[in-house]
Amino acid sequence: MKFLFSLVLVIVVSIYMLLDMPRLARAVDRRFPPDPGSHSLLTRIERSLASYVRGQALLSLIIGTSAGLGLWLLGTLGWVPGADRYAVVFGAWVAITELIPYLGPWLGAVPPFIYALVVHPVSAIWVALLFLGIHQIEGHIVVPNVMGSALRLHPLLVIFGLLAGGEIYGLPGALVALPLLAAGRAIWEFFAERVTLEPWEEGGTIPVEVDVEGTRPVAPLPPPPADPPAAASR
Repeated sequence: MKFLFSLVLVIVVSIYMLLDMPRLARAVDRRFPPDPGSHSLLTRIERSLASYVRGQALLSLIIGTSAGLGLWLLGTLGWVPGADRYAVVFGAWVAITELIPYLGPWLGAVPPFIYALVVHPVSAIWVALLFLGIHQIEGHIVVPNVMGSALRLHPLLVIFGLLAGGEIYGLPGALVALPLLAAGRAIWEFFAERVTLEPWEEGGTIPVEVDVEGTRPVAPLPPPPADPPAAASR
């Protein structure tokens, strides 16, 4: 129920944002005008999210193709009878379920495993070993490198982002972890071009006088008032 509520909320918010996107873009550009010749903040965020979608599509294609070729090879060798005839179907199913983080890899392995269990129970072991190897390579090599290259993020940051999203908010958190990282990088790059920090120079002068015993700056004391002129003698 909680996941369904979150899904409906995301859909409703997305619809409102799409309807009001031109007005929102004008408001953001007025508040944070882009430099001449550079893209606006919302445009950068949109491009980052588009890169995420392309990376996710490439990831699904790689994993689905790997699963299909593996099942075709097992069927050709006779270790899983008939698997070569359905390798394309199983590979397409794995590619579709790969769009779901965490649960997707396990959902993709269910139909081939059940098929192997029905055809020849011993062959299910080979299917399980195949998907176990694919998922290990996916989680430690393919996902960090493919998504890191698409989002221009370090592979370790991709891994930690997925883990943090899953720990904080479960499956919905894992779903939005990488898009949030992509949007965060775009925002960081936008403001990094506009914010310049003063360098810390050792031995530099202190701009204000500081009380040695306290931490608050001490304002200079006003000069003493001048003595009033002596009254003229009568």
